[in-house]
Amino acid sequence: MCTRLSGLMFVVVLCASISWFGAGRAVAGQYCERTNYSAQQITDAVRNSPLRDDLKGTSCSLGGLGRFESGGNKGNYNGSCCTGIFQLNNANVQKYAGTDRSVYGCMSLQDQVDAWAKLTNDGYNSSAVRQLASMSTFDGQKVDASLIAACIQLGTGNCQKMLNSGTCSGFADINGTTICKMANNAGALADPNCKDGQAVCGPSGPGDFPTSTGIAANPPTAGSASIIVAPTDV
Repeated sequence: MCTRLSGLMFVVVLCASISWFGAGRAVAGQYCERTNYSAQQITDAVRNSPLRDDLKGTSCSLGGLGRFESGGNKGNYNGSCCTGIFQLNNANVQKYAGTDRSVYGCMSLQDQVDAWAKLTNDGYNSSAVRQLASMSTFDGQKVDASLIAACIQLGTGNCQKMLNSGTCSGFADINGTTICKMANNAGALADPNCKDGQAVCGPSGPGDFPTSTGIAANPPTAGSASIIVAPTDV
């Protein structure tokens, strides 16, 4: 009897250990491969997404927001609620991506950003976001896509608390992150060569490229030009 009881206790302990280990694996922080997308790559995905055009106009900071939220790792799961490049919670993953977090974490960067864009577009219709979007600044901070996105990311109800208080410190999450701080971090992590309001980031014209030779002030002579065009070729 004692032997059988000991064996039963061993089975119970073993099962409990397996359940505990399984639970530990369930909160693992990575789905599929680990990625390190740059702020520019995230910005490009935002510009190719269904996000509202007025938010795309300041989308450089949204690339920084993706870096702030996940470090550019689209398979990142924070262990409690949120997954992906922009850290969507489980309910929003289901609603906007039509799947669960394990599948979402393995989706392409563009597919993840498209789901986030749909969420952000819906959030834009909330009274808190409309109120914030009607301002040029809030508590001394510029109202741009990153501040509006942070308002939606941290919850429009919480954003309304901030607006009602009149200060950025009117709401902070359990980590002490305010909506304004999230937006500031997003701006700081944006690609320094990114230019808002353009389809392509980085230098886009002769005047955008740094030079120490003064090309515009000291043009080459016609005889030294590398390409010579005859009058009949024009």
